[in-house]
Amino acid sequence: MVIFSKMIVKKKIQIIFIIFNILFYPLFFSSAIMASSPSFSPYPVSGIIKNRESGFTVDILIDSGEYELNKARMVLNFDPRLVQLTKASRNNSLFAQWPADESTLDNTNGVVMLTGFTQSGSGDMYKTSGDPDVFARLEFEVITEEDTQIVLEWEFTGGDDLFQTVLLTDGSPPYNVLTTRPQNAEFRFGVLSQTAIESKHIPFILGGFLMLTAGIVITSKPGTVRKKFGTVVLYEK
Repeated sequence: MVIFSKMIVKKKIQIIFIIFNILFYPLFFSSAIMASSPSFSPYPVSGIIKNRESGFTVDILIDSGEYELNKARMVLNFDPRLVQLTKASRNNSLFAQWPADESTLDNTNGVVMLTGFTQSGSGDMYKTSGDPDVFARLEFEVITEEDTQIVLEWEFTGGDDLFQTVLLTDGSPPYNVLTTRPQNAEFRFGVLSQTAIESKHIPFILGGFLMLTAGIVITSKPGTVRKKFGTVVLYEK
């Protein structure tokens, strides 16, 4: 009887262990993947523009994953017939230099390109600590009267060509750790049926950067960026 009881207890422990792995392993595995995946991402990634006269604001988030970056370049396209860039700010504390020849704010062709760079030996490489940092903030005005979709589309091929989005580690040659195209930002006029805010971005709502409340894009104009300071206004219309 004692041996039989021990076998039952052992079997129950094995069942509990299996159930625990089934329930929680995907969470741990998912977290590990997220932590090791460098990325650029817009915040918010989608939403409804409540008041076209007020326009909308998008933060560009950067996450280096487990890598130390010496260069980051974001390149976004927009339709200049629909929207115009009115203000662009960068988080100057993330990189030592912001080369002018690798940056452009073009309302004629609808291109935004910003590049941060730290020369090896001249300063600390950039590495995300905790949640993603705000790399840049873009403010747009809506100039179309049509109820159409507004898309901010990434330029990405995976290569380190000019006008291509990259996240580079120091080396000879530097290596692009951004392996997948960032998600485009898409906005509409009208009633929102579903939001696409990710859970890791929820603290931004509380911080007052951009709020997506009841499916409505609401812009705010705080004086600082989250976590790291040194915001520099590059362009203001």
